[in-house]
Amino acid sequence: MKKFFKKSLSVLLALIVTFSLVIMGTSEVKSTYDPNAYSTIISASDFQHSGTEAYDRFGKILNIAKNDGMPAPDSLLVGGDYTMILFDNAVPGISRIRNTLLSVYPEMDPASAVCIQGNHDNPKKQFADTGFYDMGSYCLYVINENDFPWNQYLRFDKKVKALADNINSSLDAMIADGDRRPVIVMTHVPLHHSTRTGGGDNMYSSYLFNVLNEKAKTLDIIFIYGHNHSGVYDDYIGGSVNFMKPGDTIRIPQPDKRGDDRYTEETLNFTYTNCGYIGYSHNTVSDTSTDKLTMGIIQFTYDKMRFIKYDENGVYSVNEVAKLNKGCAVNSPEYPSLDDNCLCHSDEPVAKVMWNVWIFLCKLFKANPYCACGKAHY
Repeated sequence: MKKFFKKSLSVLLALIVTFSLVIMGTSEVKSTYDPNAYSTIISASDFQHSGTEAYDRFGKILNIAKNDGMPAPDSLLVGGDYTMILFDNAVPGISRIRNTLLSVYPEMDPASAVCIQGNHDNPKKQFADTGFYDMGSYCLYVINENDFPWNQYLRFDKKVKALADNINSSLDAMIADGDRRPVIVMTHVPLHHSTRTGGGDNMYSSYLFNVLNEKAKTLDIIFIYGHNHSGVYDDYIGGSVNFMKPGDTIRIPQPDKRGDDRYTEETLNFTYTNCGYIGYSHNTVSDTSTDKLTMGIIQFTYDKMRFIKYDENGVYSVNEVAKLNKGCAVNSPEYPSLDDNCLCHSDEPVAKVMWNVWIFLCKLFKANPYCACGKAHY
């Protein structure tokens, strides 16, 4: 009886969709956003500008993305630096970012904008504390600039080691609990070697890298950052719009050693990309892509992670990484363990057709297609 019901329902839904397409026309649907995505996250960093240009750019790109079909994001992750002056008050900038977000997506919760401290920002209580956050469909580990500072050649090795130990314990606890949701690690200062401050800017990043690279054999980990603004620092990994996936080679600084060649080449097990520099960037080579100003978007589907970068002209780049852990989430109160009665978990051809039809109808009638695990039941 259940199989008969499934087949009958799929035929009925297919007929409804066909009829709807005839009425509405058959214009091509934009493919930037995966209709199967159960979570959408936006990111940006380094709003540093003498006026409001960076904040205006953020609003402009948000509107372009929304017009392209970007659903209301689950969260906004901001990687620090809200002013041009060192140790300046970041409160006005953070307020402007949140207000801009709400002006485009008024249904969002202002608290879903997670803003961390950059090296230009006066450390005050408005920043999320360093630590582990349960974001529902994914997990977030925030690292503030005070805990992973720039200019590490000033001997911050003990501080960074303590941070690495804390991250290691948090990820071990996830693994022990059977929690296989994606993990985003966000900090201001990147992990890769650069010539900034003579190679001493993130001298002890290998402590973090080693932990994340090991845990990424079990968990889907994404590292996002700000700070470098392209320039000579990031040209070799793509400039201001960089993206590195598992299997790529990355240069990691050698502890206690400064210099342009003081690094080891390591193979990534996790995804590594900047938040999207939106204030300014310095181009040092003839390729103008190195100074693009962008906003980042991350989407999670049952089996993939999609990474989109927007500039003021629209979509600039799209990349995908296969997930190690297929599914919406595991052992989370908000997202219970996967079950076989969800369309997104079935490999049956009929279920796949039904899922696409279901999403179309929900969009057409502005209904909510989601169930507890993030997908529609049938």
